Amino acid sequence: MLKIYNFLYETIGIFIIKLLGHFSQKICAGEKEKFGNYGFKFLNRTIWIHAVSVGEVMLAQTLINKLNFKNDIVLTTSTPQGQELAKSKLSDKCKMITYFPYDTKKAIDNAIKAINPEMVIIMETEIWPNFSKRMKELAIPLFIVNGRISERTFKSYKRLSFFFREVLANYSAILTQTHEDAKRFVEIGAPENRVITSGNIKFDIEKPDDYLRHKYRLLFNALGKKVAIFGSTHTEENEQLIKTYLSLKEKNDDLKLIIAPRHLEKIQQIEKILKFRGINYGKRSENSTFDNNDVIILDTTGELSKVYSACDICVICGSFDKTGGHNPLEATVWDKPVISGPNIKNFKRIYKNLCDLDCAFVVKDYDELEEKMAELLDNEEYLERVKESCRRALDKNRGATDFTVKYIEKFCRELYENN
Repeated sequence: MLKIYNFLYETIGIFIIKLLGHFSQKICAGEKEKFGNYGFKFLNRTIWIHAVSVGEVMLAQTLINKLNFKNDIVLTTSTPQGQELAKSKLSDKCKMITYFPYDTKKAIDNAIKAINPEMVIIMETEIWPNFSKRMKELAIPLFIVNGRISERTFKSYKRLSFFFREVLANYSAILTQTHEDAKRFVEIGAPENRVITSGNIKFDIEKPDDYLRHKYRLLFNALGKKVAIFGSTHTEENEQLIKTYLSLKEKNDDLKLIIAPRHLEKIQQIEKILKFRGINYGKRSENSTFDNNDVIILDTTGELSKVYSACDICVICGSFDKTGGHNPLEATVWDKPVISGPNIKNFKRIYKNLCDLDCAFVVKDYDELEEKMAELLDNEEYLERVKESCRRALDKNRGATDFTVKYIEKFCRELYENN
């Protein structure tokens, strides 16, 4: 099966990547590094952490802040967005930030020679057959951390369990977010004694200090105003979300809006809608404020998680289309009520935790969204109760990062003692 995989990946897969690279700079970004041509070589052994894109980089930051190893850290990503965020947030913690290699023997061997890893930590779930096989052959511990498998992915992987059984045997340990994730890993072929439920590192998001809590209120001149934010919006959602805002503003004249598109190249679409509706707007990149704007477009990278601090209500988007939602905890950590659309498949278990504690709400459509936003905006006591629930929700679910770090330290200590 691995031979078939290699043939398809190295011929058809790489060909398609190169072909698409002619039409998109994002796809071909870091192509030299992805083939293992890094231009550096570490003499001392490193800790290699891989974080696919933006969400995984945020998790990696939480983990890196807790690691006690003295080794230099090399962080790889697969996307330019992940690179940009990693370099802005972790350049002082990582000796090198670069791209993960393609899953070919030559690219992998080149990467190993350059990075010289003592261990490799994969954030969430990246299963690369050749990469994991090479780590096993070289006796380099390989971990999946904060692992998860969605219901949809599980169904696909289970059909190929005969293949994944061989691949997952190469991992030293798989630490999962929930017992359900652990069960799914075992069912697709992971050795049961190497799968451990550690909890979700996302809940260990760092609590902000009081200065940060007020910084963006001041930057946007939002003091004394009610502010809503539509976070990580997608193209199909923007029109209806802006209509919802306008409807709410008819009853709350001082209501302001921050709209943060998931993909910055979609900003022009948002601007077109705002202009058509006659709405005064500005951009974060231009230091716009609410002094003369009703809407501010967040057109910067990696700032959304902090900008949630400036609002009273957070609507987490990518949940009114087929995307599957985005991480609500980046808003919860600021004690902000979170509202989501019905499609939360990517964060179903997190939303269950938050909804059970009455600090998040999942609505079925835009009409229900408007009703819930109005309820929170019009009832100050209710809003304060929800904020208190946010604090309890995070405190109740913390601890996964400490568990993960202690497990890896213990694993490596025992490994070296036995050798």
